[in-house]
Amino acid sequence: MKNSIPGEFPHSTISTLLFKSLSQSELERLLLPFYISLDFDARRRRFGGGVSDASIRAHCAGLDLACAVVLVCLGAGGVVAAIELHPLASGWVQSELALADRATADRTTIVAHLLQLAAFAAGARGCTSLVAQSFPHELLELLRGMGRVRREDDAVRIEIGEYAMLLQCGRT
Repeated sequence: MKNSIPGEFPHSTISTLLFKSLSQSELERLLLPFYISLDFDARRRRFGGGVSDASIRAHCAGLDLACAVVLVCLGAGGVVAAIELHPLASGWVQSELALADRATADRTTIVAHLLQLAAFAAGARGCTSLVAQSFPHELLELLRGMGRVRREDDAVRIEIGEYAMLLQCGRT
């Protein structure tokens, strides 16, 4: 996927970040320890409520990458942030986006990179809108850069059709 160089993160103590899509074999090794390391509030933001370590283990064991996309940012200490995409119906037209991060330095830049990769991955599968049940308010401006953002009950919907097409146009 994308490697970032230190110059892109001028105030970072992290020398190199790797943005990648996880394989099935990497879920237990990389994603599980990251989710387990999240504090109560971060778990609530990611999973919509407080969840136990056992629930997180079951979630990671149940992830099928034939039906989901997991993108992460890796730093020297492991996963710094992760996004999961799951289709909301029998296709990818609408997809759920779930974000978890423990980035301190360069949080906005790291999440922006992951969101861009997520939008392109979703768009490549035919997705035109992302739905996030929980998304940090301070990062909503990043979503507005991708398309129209609407609040719907307890969720945020981002229309990414045109934004995701940018990648398709770049490949031709």
